[in-house]
Amino acid sequence: MRKRRWLTIVVAGILAFCILGWALAYYFVGVDVSFIAGMVRARVADGGQAMPAAPAGVEVTTVVDGLDAPTSLAWSPDGALYVAEYAGGAGRITALTQPGRRVTVAEGIPAPLGIAFHDGWLYVGRRGGVTRLRDTNGDRAADRIEPIVDGLPALRHQTDGIAFGVDGRMVIGQGSRSDRGEMVGIDPLEASILVADADGSNLRVYASGLRNPYDLAFHPATGELFATDNGRDVPSQGVSDELNVIVDGGDYGWPDCWDQGEGSNCEGTVAPIALLEEHGSANGLAFYTGAMFPEWRGDLFIALFGANSGDPSIGKQVVRVELARAQNGEWTAEVHAWASGFANPLDVTVGPDGAIYVADFGAGKVYRFAAP
Repeated sequence: MRKRRWLTIVVAGILAFCILGWALAYYFVGVDVSFIAGMVRARVADGGQAMPAAPAGVEVTTVVDGLDAPTSLAWSPDGALYVAEYAGGAGRITALTQPGRRVTVAEGIPAPLGIAFHDGWLYVGRRGGVTRLRDTNGDRAADRIEPIVDGLPALRHQTDGIAFGVDGRMVIGQGSRSDRGEMVGIDPLEASILVADADGSNLRVYASGLRNPYDLAFHPATGELFATDNGRDVPSQGVSDELNVIVDGGDYGWPDCWDQGEGSNCEGTVAPIALLEEHGSANGLAFYTGAMFPEWRGDLFIALFGANSGDPSIGKQVVRVELARAQNGEWTAEVHAWASGFANPLDVTVGPDGAIYVADFGAGKVYRFAAP
């Protein structure tokens, strides 16, 4: 009887430990039954296809492979493609000057997630701030490296994409330190879009309530600022990723309000113009401004990285967003599937040739989508 009683106590203890562990994991990182199921699906998946599936009338080729987790793409004024590589968090910026030719621009910039050219400088959104690089002798390697913004929040998310408006000011996507403010509270600068002068001065919050605004792009005709945002993970269902039009002083709802007025404390918040796949991790975005595909001019292309569980049924694609503007000035958006079969697409850009380029973090490649 004593052995049976001890066995019952041990089993009950193990069950209690498992339940407590699951509850803590759910609360802090959003691990639930669907997350675990997604991990299982990822483990038994066949590994996907050799190349992404391009839409009809589009040919996909590999521009470069062997990259160490590419995160962001930017074209230099002279037409070279620059790639930020995560490189295990150590960070590297690489310039692709011609087929098969790579130049290391800089190394040791931690976790670079966004790059943009402005006024002869290459700006890098990295963990905890922004650094800018300059090549003064023409060999593309940066010989001036200047941290211009430091001390930005960094934990679960960090400093993301960078863009410059026609006024020359820098806008910065700044992620949250947590899923929804649990435990660590909310820093005034996190979960926001920041604005500063090009030298990093006069930094302020431009818009708030954006859990992880990974990338930013100005509309080529109106100059309005658009941004992706990753929805919170808990609750595990019903919180979409978003496409937002960003206005100065706007509150976009995080952590309490999401989607179209769901959650709480939604009064006075700005709703997204498009809801994207839950847990899809909407990241890089770019307006199509090229001549190769005139039918898509003005559309937005957005990379959906995929779920943090690795679930092959979530994300791992690039979508096309068709925008329209009503007479009252409000935007509407229709989301279309465009290309699939990536490992983890993270950024998308339009090249000087009018082709669409996608950085695949998981595959270590950059793909080119072009007319045959």
